[in-house]
Amino acid sequence: MPKNKIQFQVGVSFPEFIKTFGTEDQCSAYLESCKWPNGFKCETCDSDKYYRYESGSRTIFQCKSCRKNHRLTAGTLFHRTKVPLQKWFLALHQISQSKNSVSALELHRHIDVNYKTAWLIKQKIMQMMYEQDSKYKLKGLVEIDDAYLGGRLEGGKRGRGSENKSPFIAAVETNENRNPVFVKLNPVSSFSYEVIKQWAIDNLEENCDTISDGLRGFSALKEVSNHNVLVTSKAKKEEIESTFKWVNTILSNVKTSISGTFHSLKFEKYGFRYLADLQFRLNRRFDLRKMFFGLISKAMTTSQKPVDYLNASLTDSTLSQ
Repeated sequence: MPKNKIQFQVGVSFPEFIKTFGTEDQCSAYLESCKWPNGFKCETCDSDKYYRYESGSRTIFQCKSCRKNHRLTAGTLFHRTKVPLQKWFLALHQISQSKNSVSALELHRHIDVNYKTAWLIKQKIMQMMYEQDSKYKLKGLVEIDDAYLGGRLEGGKRGRGSENKSPFIAAVETNENRNPVFVKLNPVSSFSYEVIKQWAIDNLEENCDTISDGLRGFSALKEVSNHNVLVTSKAKKEEIESTFKWVNTILSNVKTSISGTFHSLKFEKYGFRYLADLQFRLNRRFDLRKMFFGLISKAMTTSQKPVDYLNASLTDSTLSQ
């Protein structure tokens, strides 16, 4: 049996990481190249001349012309951080290069910060991932299925009626050869007609082709796409497996990853970020090196994500459901 090229990628090895980002100066120099790829440029007057000096642990770039101060990480994911950049880089490395991601508890041990700090770093990185992939709309032929996060609450109901289960939609865009292209994993408040209609408007290109099972709410997909239904209770096993091959494979991987990595996750509150983490890495699984370096670049172009912003996004994600 031939080796799976995706699974056997080297990615960015730990020795390479230490060689490239083993010091704070190396990390700062890399961020400087991300911020000003063609050299320093003042955002106020466009001058390329500057003074460079240290203020505490921060490097200040002062424009020689207008005297405006520029901080390397201001307004980015690293805004006002007191955590060394090397630890941030290591967190990005661990999250992007691992098969099943890492929990905040595991991250706290790997990057040598307290648990609360590790949890916040991970939430900020996952929020960045969530915002990045939320812009994409699925096209081509899209396999769609309903799924749940969480297990049975002790003493509660089983199955779909469980009080501890949070619903989400799994969708996989496939190309003309029926190979997976892009994955969407979106929590929803329910599988009602109106909720699924809004999900389709937000996540599907108009007039794409969709296929789902006979769940009543999925009839709303016809509002946006060319929708086809396979009633699984009446279909043969082989037909079900071929029709929903990739969405079922993705769901199996997602549930295995979550159950094996995260053991005390509040699905209803934070589930959208943890799904975004898995989704982001699934969509970039073909190039682990590009994923890691791309995350650093995105961290420099994304907005700052203070605690108030993270808390507000919890409300926004609930409203969007």
